[in-house]
Amino acid sequence: MAAESAIKMKGTHLQRVAALKETRPYSPCRAACPVNTDVQAYVGLIAQGRYNEAFEVIRSVNPVASVCSLICHHPCERACRRCSIDEPLAVRPLKRFALEQASEYRRDRRALVEKTRDRSIGIIGSGPAGLTAANDLADLGYKVTVYDRHPALGGMLVSAIPAYRLPREALKEDIDDVIAKGVEVKTNCEIGRDISMKELSEKHDAILIAVGLSLSRSLNIPGVEGPGVMLAIPFLEDVAFDRKPDLGKKVLVIGGGNVAMDVARSARRLGVKNVEMVCLEGPDEMPAWKWEVEEATEEDIKIHHRWGPKSVVREGAKVKGLEVVKVLSVFDSERRFSPTFDQNQTTVIGADTIIITIGQMANVSFLKDTQVRIDDRGRVVWDPKTQMTGAKGVFVSGEVVTGPGAAIQAAASGHRSALAIHLYLQGESIEGKLPTYEKEKISDMPADVASKIGREPRMKLRHLPPKVRCESFVQFESGYDEKTALTEAGRCRGCGGGAVVDAKKCMACLTCQRVCPYGAPVVSAWSEIRPEFCQACGLCAPECPGQAISMVSYDVREIRDTMASIVGAVEPKRPDPVIVAFLCMRHMGTSGFSLPDNVRKVPVHCTSRIDIIDILKAFECGADGVAVVRCSTETCKYKGIEDRVSARVDRAKQLIGMLGMEAGRLEIMNSDSGAENPYSGVCAGFSGKIKQMGLRTNK
Repeated sequence: MAAESAIKMKGTHLQRVAALKETRPYSPCRAACPVNTDVQAYVGLIAQGRYNEAFEVIRSVNPVASVCSLICHHPCERACRRCSIDEPLAVRPLKRFALEQASEYRRDRRALVEKTRDRSIGIIGSGPAGLTAANDLADLGYKVTVYDRHPALGGMLVSAIPAYRLPREALKEDIDDVIAKGVEVKTNCEIGRDISMKELSEKHDAILIAVGLSLSRSLNIPGVEGPGVMLAIPFLEDVAFDRKPDLGKKVLVIGGGNVAMDVARSARRLGVKNVEMVCLEGPDEMPAWKWEVEEATEEDIKIHHRWGPKSVVREGAKVKGLEVVKVLSVFDSERRFSPTFDQNQTTVIGADTIIITIGQMANVSFLKDTQVRIDDRGRVVWDPKTQMTGAKGVFVSGEVVTGPGAAIQAAASGHRSALAIHLYLQGESIEGKLPTYEKEKISDMPADVASKIGREPRMKLRHLPPKVRCESFVQFESGYDEKTALTEAGRCRGCGGGAVVDAKKCMACLTCQRVCPYGAPVVSAWSEIRPEFCQACGLCAPECPGQAISMVSYDVREIRDTMASIVGAVEPKRPDPVIVAFLCMRHMGTSGFSLPDNVRKVPVHCTSRIDIIDILKAFECGADGVAVVRCSTETCKYKGIEDRVSARVDRAKQLIGMLGMEAGRLEIMNSDSGAENPYSGVCAGFSGKIKQMGLRTNK
């Protein structure tokens, strides 16, 4: 309950920050996310050890957060501005870490949402689009029922994503978040078999079709029909629901996409030692993610590049292999898929089982004889501006209409569909009111700024050795421990969380321009701080004489406004002095959050953000001593801030001296980076000095 109360206390601040951010260009990582997850915000909270709050930021826009923390293709990382410096921030692993740390809080917060609206919605499919829409509509007070043909919720997440990538326990966390709100669930319920669309329309005020792409495409080549040839989705469903197929001693997978990788790697885990793949593309043309290919190769899966399937070779009914033809090119001059072949170059790749993974399509047979139109290619006809089909009250979402994509992209579609349904049921127009996720973003980091940022290696994830991980479907990727996660979170540059000037308060005094180490402010009639230059160190805000500068990522007044609760009640007969320690959390690690009981810690992303008023407030609230503990010059995240911080501490010393206190009650120190706990010893030593000096008498 204490954690929950703390979050409620900071709720207003988080809302203010969120509102301010919407007026500013997004950080590139946030802009790249299909649902605009505020990466900078939750990574900053992780760095402070505020994991429950990080969870709230993540979950606020992403109902399939645990899924994405494990299988997301992380476009946020490819957009990270650290790419021009060293390596991108490990966003996906940090998300996983935060969710795992907040698991108890997450479960405790689950609660039934009151059904305040006398309307009901039926959702066909419980993949990421369906779950997201169910979540949003339940939050809006609607009665929601989810129908799924599988024995478990999750759609393709549970039926086609192997457990070694997506453990079912993690998927269950996302599902439990949604159904705890009062969403009704009907599994093993296939529309068109167990209940008709007509019956659904009579039962519900609106219907959402979110069935995904549940059918595999096959090949029109000789010998493809018959035993020994399988399709990807049925094979993966057999694996997911423990129906182990007989594969023989050698499996050949046709295709080079991510599904093909899942199929091949699953076959290895079913005990097949000899698994090979054949694809049209060369190594640099494969549609599968690079890391998936690398991991498959580590597992001794051989890939035959630039060969196309010509016929299945059989001996009687039994598969003997696949005849393939040499590929000359995969794309035409305009990069359209248009493979060409050399029919004079053929060979046979031996196999006992062939699994075809060349694409997927939606199963919309249940829409036959309904008002929902299907085009000549078997696709649902819909209006992207309203998410509606041609049938009244029937909406559509996810891959069934958008085509193959990532789970987080389907979630974005689910958000749009939920709002569209809400507007429809309220009798409002839809067009122009649905969320768009294309946002203005901060431009690339200028070269002169990038040159001032220290190079730091990305914290690596550990994988089980290939031989070990191929023996079972146990999750092969280990998450970060706390020390590693905090170190990695510290690499974030805080893009988008920097300084903003209130032109009405700005006196154009040039102070911010003089103190900024990165040349972010440009002053004319008033100061403007360029977000592409700003590194969110916070040095300028305390220096501004007109208090015209605020920070997007935090409230500059937060420390002083919460200092009374930080210090707490000061006992007159206390055995040890009350110490307030402002700690640069850059190198805190796990142990950095563990300090002597008499030390009240105030973690800050950098000591550059500490105002003289913050220091004085600590004394006003009863502190016997105040320590400002920073990292060393060599390891400081922000170069060029040391002199300014020291000057502030010196000025605060003068002020407490004028108030009749010893200047020694305030001290600036460096953390002991060589110690197991870089802050504990420093704070303990300072506490000892204050104890010798004597406790303050607070009147």
